[in-house]
Amino acid sequence: MTVIESTLSAVVSKLGLGRSTSELPYHPLDPLSASEIALSVEAIRRDAKGARLWFKSTQLVEPPKAVLAPWLDEYAEGKSITRLPRIAETLVGKRYSGNTDWLVYQVSLLEQDRAQVISAEKVPAGQHVPPDMGEMIAAEEALLNNPTFKAAVAKLELPSNAKVVADGWIYGADTLGETPRSIPFMVYLSFSDNPDTCHYAAPLPIVPVMSADTFELQRLDYCPIYGTGDKTLLDLEGRFPWEAYVPNEYDAEIRAEAGLSSRDDIKPYRVLQPEGASFTLEGRVIRWQKWAFHIGFNYREGIVLSDIRYDGRKTFYRLSVSDMTVPYGDPRAPFHRKQAFDLGDIGAGLTANELALGCDCLGEIAYLNFDHCTQDGSPSLQRGVVCIHEQDDGIGWKHTNFRTNKPSVTRSRILIIQTIITVANYEYIFAWRFDQAAGISLEVRATGILSTVAILPGETSPYGNVVSPGVLATNHQHLFSVRIDPAVDGHNNTVVQEDSVPMPFDKANPPSDNKWGVGYTVAKTPITKSGWADAAPEKNRVFKITNPNKINPVSGKSVAYKLVPAPSQLMLAHPDSVAYARAEFGEHHIYVTSYQDRELYAGGLYTNQSNGNANGLRSWVARGDNVDNTDLVVWHTFGLTHNPRVEDFPVMPCETHMIHLKPNDFFTASPAIDVPASTQAFNQSRLHNPGQHLQGSNEIENKAKANGLNNPGCCA
Repeated sequence: MTVIESTLSAVVSKLGLGRSTSELPYHPLDPLSASEIALSVEAIRRDAKGARLWFKSTQLVEPPKAVLAPWLDEYAEGKSITRLPRIAETLVGKRYSGNTDWLVYQVSLLEQDRAQVISAEKVPAGQHVPPDMGEMIAAEEALLNNPTFKAAVAKLELPSNAKVVADGWIYGADTLGETPRSIPFMVYLSFSDNPDTCHYAAPLPIVPVMSADTFELQRLDYCPIYGTGDKTLLDLEGRFPWEAYVPNEYDAEIRAEAGLSSRDDIKPYRVLQPEGASFTLEGRVIRWQKWAFHIGFNYREGIVLSDIRYDGRKTFYRLSVSDMTVPYGDPRAPFHRKQAFDLGDIGAGLTANELALGCDCLGEIAYLNFDHCTQDGSPSLQRGVVCIHEQDDGIGWKHTNFRTNKPSVTRSRILIIQTIITVANYEYIFAWRFDQAAGISLEVRATGILSTVAILPGETSPYGNVVSPGVLATNHQHLFSVRIDPAVDGHNNTVVQEDSVPMPFDKANPPSDNKWGVGYTVAKTPITKSGWADAAPEKNRVFKITNPNKINPVSGKSVAYKLVPAPSQLMLAHPDSVAYARAEFGEHHIYVTSYQDRELYAGGLYTNQSNGNANGLRSWVARGDNVDNTDLVVWHTFGLTHNPRVEDFPVMPCETHMIHLKPNDFFTASPAIDVPASTQAFNQSRLHNPGQHLQGSNEIENKAKANGLNNPGCCA
């Protein structure tokens, strides 16, 4: 057995194998099942003729829209429909001594448990496949046993009870030329044997770089340790002052052992649904209120929502978080390379958390699992990667007739489809929210632990903030790209930019149509060729996805859904930089392209160590295609510029951002007008009465009436 074979065996043993998800009703967009993965792996092994293989990723190839869209229409009408072909696409490495050929296999999954290889194409030269957990673990073990690295650590004169922890990171890029595929490591000092200790509170100023193919040490990069300039350990007079580090723990058990107590004044908050949830699941097709759609999941994007209909009408063909990039703002080597593409570089599906009751979601929860594969091709089950639940969202609509003092009020109920990913130190929470007024929102939360580097005690830096003694958290950005594939009453749509602008006004000679200077109008600019636009909150700019072929009988305008963009700061890296070239979706807030099958990822197919060659959104926009009254795709870039606070450490409170898709002249009245009125009989709330929290509901209601708090107009 070779070194790589033994490493592969150890990695598979460490990661463990899961069992398959249960069989679900057929739908052509369902993720690959464990049995389908096993069939495709078997077909690939036959084609590889005994070569040593390393399996990175596998996922369903969605049928072309020309085939799938008519199928979905028939499915929605309840017609008897045929099964569409299933194709698995798998990224596989054929490993040789010191070298690996990476191929993308497409395997047709035939009936009667048969599979056949359709194609096996090499990854294009100059583009790098993403890392995976198996590679990261194998490279970390090789690093920690490397004599050169151990000798470098010994020079730091660390305490005998300390342990070195190495987090695999993304290499990024610092040249427009080709580079070998590499895995750098952020190195930390741990003073505890507890694996849950926060080692990010003790960063070491050295970045080893490993070969991703051979797991050999390529070099050691030494990091700047002053607030400015590029002086490193090699320039330091004396020893590195690791004694300055102090524990900064987040784990509740570790904090308790250290005598750090948690708050004791929080009483239980329980979401009870005595009659169960209001949604139903048929396989992965969910029906809730008037909504119906399919919930898909894949290794790259995580959640994919398809065939989204409201009361039987088409709204969107496909929604997903397409890509994201996290560029850091410290220009000093090796930090200048820090730019992760968390979805493209590793995958939202592969890093998805297994969610748990009472923790990540409250109430009556449904979970969906995900089958993937380990590095040896064995099926692996990730349980509960998607949680589905309802949530009260405050008042939906209300009006009180001031003449009669009779209120009409409804509570807003939303349906949440959520996944959470952990990418090394950071967590991202993606929650698609469906409301009773036919609106769809995407809520993105960033939390987790800051990526930290060493700084000498007493120093400060313009590139970040000191968040713990000797610990610098670098300024950085999180930019997300959402892919919106609309089907607003059909697949022929047009995007119209709308700005609210004041009418001309001249006090000396006022025009007759704005005599008093209060008038404003809505300037409408159709986007007819593929291109871009930016948010403009000072103009209340929105982007309406219209269907010019369907006219609202009340307004006389085209039916539409409007995108309310998040006016985030965009890429701060210089337009001539490699970082800017890599972020193909970081220049503008809105892009519109013509629909093309398989154009799914804004940053391009291969983002790992990309350097402007990924052929993503920028190249699709450059085609100048017609996007007027045709099948189009809208891409929205938004996010946050994160300049760390001390309060962000050791775990940062969630930063929350949201975008909205709202019907606009799509209906003839408010779609939420038929939501039942909110009543005490239905909601059964209770008066706050300290010390008597078990008081009976009848007694509470009687007390409410006695105090005049039970208005019969809304709470009877």
